[in-house]
Amino acid sequence: MRRLQLNRLRQMVDYCIEKIPFYTEQLSRAGILSGRDIKDLKDIERIPFTTKDDLKNNYPNGFLAVPRDKIARIHASSGTTGKPTLGYYTKRDMKTWAEASARVLCLNSIEAEDVLQISVGYGLFTGALGFHQGAELIGCTIVPASTGNTQKQLVMLHDVGVTALMATPSYATYLADLISQTKIPGDEYKITKVLLGAERCTNGMRNTIEKKLGVPTFDNYGLTECFGPGVAGECDAHCGMHISEDLFYPEIINPTSGKTLPEGEEGELVFTSLYREAMPLLRYRTRDITSLNYETCACGRTSVRMKAPYARTDDMIVFKGVNVFPSQIECAIDGIDGLSPHYHLKLERDGYQDTATLFVELVDPLELYAENKIHAINEQLQKRLSEIIIVKMKTKLVNPGTLQRFTGKAKRVEDLRYSQESTGQ
Repeated sequence: MRRLQLNRLRQMVDYCIEKIPFYTEQLSRAGILSGRDIKDLKDIERIPFTTKDDLKNNYPNGFLAVPRDKIARIHASSGTTGKPTLGYYTKRDMKTWAEASARVLCLNSIEAEDVLQISVGYGLFTGALGFHQGAELIGCTIVPASTGNTQKQLVMLHDVGVTALMATPSYATYLADLISQTKIPGDEYKITKVLLGAERCTNGMRNTIEKKLGVPTFDNYGLTECFGPGVAGECDAHCGMHISEDLFYPEIINPTSGKTLPEGEEGELVFTSLYREAMPLLRYRTRDITSLNYETCACGRTSVRMKAPYARTDDMIVFKGVNVFPSQIECAIDGIDGLSPHYHLKLERDGYQDTATLFVELVDPLELYAENKIHAINEQLQKRLSEIIIVKMKTKLVNPGTLQRFTGKAKRVEDLRYSQESTGQ
């Protein structure tokens, strides 16, 4: 594995120097003129980091390494502004991605005999289609349920004999609760495992799903910048997620100093693409906090395992599987007459569903009420939010001076979801 990684890293450095001007300049500044300058894997530390800001500043095509007519598909996730983070794929990339996703599904105990219901959103989000193509390689039956229409989701789960469910942790928890409340006996459902991904999964959520459905859950990790699903997945030993390290070279760094940390220490996860054609990234800072374990797993696999990320180094939050940044909210508010820049986003859990309420201060409510403009302003805000963030959230317009002011860095996001779960609320 180490020889393979080193050979692929050298080839990738040469490829990036030749194909991507951003890396040509960055690597030259670092004194790396070709892959031959990488003597061993330790030399990866000489390569400068790539950040989300680099992707934003070179949007949309700055990291594209192939002509546009070689692109087979484009996916996207939320960016730090109204512009998305794009993922480009050639036909070879699609094949590699499908194989990586199939690996993860096999880790999750998916077999050709399974009926897999994919209850995450199909579209620009990588999750559904990423798992879908991996499941096709395995040969199992796929129910592309997507999201929403919960009653139909339940009908399909029961009537077609679904054996495996793929969903976000919050939606899987909600479905498990509904199934436990139905008059249909639990043994009439054929579900034997639940695959989770796209958002943080707490122990409480896993315990609820497993208790109510009586089946194991499997956590997964992916990001658009590294294909999507297929980066890492949990096996039936449930002691970390195995990384496809022949495709993505992982590092853990101190998020402040950027120094590589010793094995086992917690820090920021960094990935380098080892086998990507359309959009390879060198030392991409994921902002996720985790640790790596190189010991042989109880399942017998020798690939490195990552602990489920429990925090981030930036201000990104995940709401209903979608990345949301405060800067996106500011972008939605900006320019709407009658609204001030003062806002507060409150995230809570209603049963097993995430809820979000955005409070925004009005500039002159008396004048706006007199002219009956409040409703129109709120509708305009809702429209801007749906265009930029995609997912829906409640909005409440409040009087000036209502929201807290900060003398230091503003804390505009209040996330109560996991604290409510831990206290049983």
